[in-house]
Amino acid sequence: MIKLEEYQKKLSVGTIKPVNLIFGEEDYLVKAFLDKLRAMHPVKVVWGDELSLYDFINTFTTSGMFSTAYVLFVYNADSFFEEIKDYKAFNSYLQRLGKNKVFFYIKQKLSDKDLQKEPYATISKLGDIIVAGKLDKRKVKDLVLKKFQREGISIEESALEYLLEASSYDLMLLKGETDKLILLGKKSLTLEDIKKTVVLEQELNIFEFLDALFFRNGEKALQALDSLLRSGTPPLQVLAVLVSYSLKLLTLKEAEAKGLPLENLFSELDIKSNFQVMKFKGYLSKNTLEDLWSLVKGLYFLDISLKVFFVNPEKALKDFVVKYLLHEESAG
Repeated sequence: MIKLEEYQKKLSVGTIKPVNLIFGEEDYLVKAFLDKLRAMHPVKVVWGDELSLYDFINTFTTSGMFSTAYVLFVYNADSFFEEIKDYKAFNSYLQRLGKNKVFFYIKQKLSDKDLQKEPYATISKLGDIIVAGKLDKRKVKDLVLKKFQREGISIEESALEYLLEASSYDLMLLKGETDKLILLGKKSLTLEDIKKTVVLEQELNIFEFLDALFFRNGEKALQALDSLLRSGTPPLQVLAVLVSYSLKLLTLKEAEAKGLPLENLFSELDIKSNFQVMKFKGYLSKNTLEDLWSLVKGLYFLDISLKVFFVNPEKALKDFVVKYLLHEESAG
C-alpha cells in the first residue's frame, strides 16, 4: 500500500501496473493525479454505476473494439464491483488486459479486512493499492501558503486561518477560492479581502452567526441565521455546531473561574489554530459563566423539543435565538 502523493512522484507510463486501486476521501489529490496521468498517456474516464461488466470486457480488454491502448480510470468503482457475480471470471479478465491499464477509484476508506476480500485481493496481486487519504490540517495549510508564495502573495495569519476554517480544510474548495484570490492581483491579502471574496457562504455564515451570537449582536445574529437557513443549511446542523461551541465555551469558562490555565485545555477541546484560540478568547470575554450555563440548558431543551416532540426545527431555532438574545438584553 502506498500514499497517492508518493505514487505520483514516481509516476511514468512504465511504472503503471495493469490493475490498480485508489481509495480514500481526498478528491483534490485524485484530480491532480488524473491530470498528470492524462498529460502522459491516453486516459478514458468512466463511472462505475454506468459501466457494465460487458462494456468493461469488450471495450477495455485485448479483444475490445479499440486498438489504442488506454489507461481506464473508473470512478465509483464500488458500484461496478457490486454488479459482479462471478469474481473468478472477472479476475481472469483482469489478467488479460494486454497493453491497457486500469485504475479503480473508491471514494471511501477501506480496512485491511476489506482489502483481503475480492476483488481487492486479486487487484493487490496484479497491481498497486494506493491511498488518497485526507491530509492533516498542517499539510493543507502548508500547501495553501506555498501556493500564495509561488505567486508572490503574502497573506495575514488570521486571513489564512479564516480561509482554512471556512472551507473545512477541503482542498477542492480551497483550490477554487485561492485561484480567485490570486486573480485579485494583490500582493498582500487581509482578513477583510478573504471575507469579501470567498463564496463559501454556508460555512462563512455559520461563523458570522456564532460571532454575532457570542458577541451579543442580536440583529446580525438573526440576519446570519436567516441567511444560513435560506441557503439550505439544515437547522439541526446549525444546532449541532452551536451546541459544540457552547459546551467548549462552558468548559473553558468553568476552568477560567477556577483559575486554571487554559492553554492545554484549548488543545484538548480541539481548538488548535491561532485563529480559533483568538475567537474563543473573544467569546469568553463577552460571556459570563451564568450566560453559558443558561445557553447550554436552553439548547438541551431545544434539542429535546426537536427530537422528541418533532416541532418545526427552523421555527424553533429562530425562536430560541430571539428569546435567548432578548433575555440577555433584559438581564444586561
